Amino acid sequence: MDCSYSRERINKFIDGELGYLEVAELQGHLSFCADCSAELAQMSEVRGALAAWGRLELAPSPGFAERVTAAVELEPAPGAARPFGRAVDDALGRLDETLGCIPLPGGHTIPVKNVIGWGLAAAAAVVIGLERRHLRRSRELEPS
Repeated sequence: MDCSYSRERINKFIDGELGYLEVAELQGHLSFCADCSAELAQMSEVRGALAAWGRLELAPSPGFAERVTAAVELEPAPGAARPFGRAVDDALGRLDETLGCIPLPGGHTIPVKNVIGWGLAAAAAVVIGLERRHLRRSRELEPS
C-alpha cells in the first residue's frame, strides 16, 4: 500500500468510517511508515483540539449585553421610517454599487456619484449666481 492511498483514509479512520479490512490495511501501513503515523498523530491532535474548543464556555466581555441592547434600541422598528441620513447613505451605497468608479491615473478611482454630485453642485452654483444677477439687475432697473 502506498502513502497516498493511506493518507486518503486517515480522516475516515479518525471518524470511524472505515471497515475492518481497511482499518487492518491502514494499521499495517502505519506500523512501518513513520510519515503516515506522524500525519495520523497530527490529525488526531488537531481534531482533539477542535473538539475541546467546542466545549469551552466563552464569556462575553463586560458590558456586551448593554452595548447590544443600546445598539438595538437605536435601530428603527421593522417597517418604520428610517432616519433621513441613513436613507441617504443606503441610497448612495446602492448608487456606488450600480455606477461603480472612474479610473484615474496612478491606480486611483473616484466614485461616479461624486462626479455627479460635483456636477449638480456646480449647476446649482451657476443657477444661484444667475438668479442673484437677475435680482440685482431688476433692482437697478426699477424706478426709484
